[in-house]
Amino acid sequence: MSTVQIKTPASRDDPSQVKIEEIPLPPQEMWLELENREAVPAASSELKLEAAEAQKPEPELQLEFIGEGHFRVVPLKYGFRLDGAAVSSVTVRRLTIGQVDILLKRLATTTISTFEIYSEMTSLPVAVLRGLIDEDGDAVTDAAYDFLPRALKTADALQAT
Repeated sequence: MSTVQIKTPASRDDPSQVKIEEIPLPPQEMWLELENREAVPAASSELKLEAAEAQKPEPELQLEFIGEGHFRVVPLKYGFRLDGAAVSSVTVRRLTIGQVDILLKRLATTTISTFEIYSEMTSLPVAVLRGLIDEDGDAVTDAAYDFLPRALKTADALQAT
């Protein structure tokens, strides 16, 4: 007969005070018959969906920025073809507050690389950025790093991969 240990609280005020008990488990072939979780009612799932939709941020307005301080065109010493098109320069753009917000929310749940941020800034896939020849890669990542917001420059938040 299989048993399992359970911890039962022994004090209301001190969560570390527990009573450990061993209880017997039914035979494994009976486990499916003993399934007692209720199906989620449709109304409940609809409420959860409405709540999730209510938490979605408003879409950001696509602004037409004036001047050239919000982007930098980096000429490539070693141009390449991407999907048949010749690429001789990479445009690095500053992130909008909305884009920074999305990245910070991702950072709250996982670690992202600087290349993922640079990908957002250049509209190029991470694999393309990693495939640049070192001189061009350095020039593009230097320009992108200059445009990183303070919140994304912290060494603790990012992994340089």
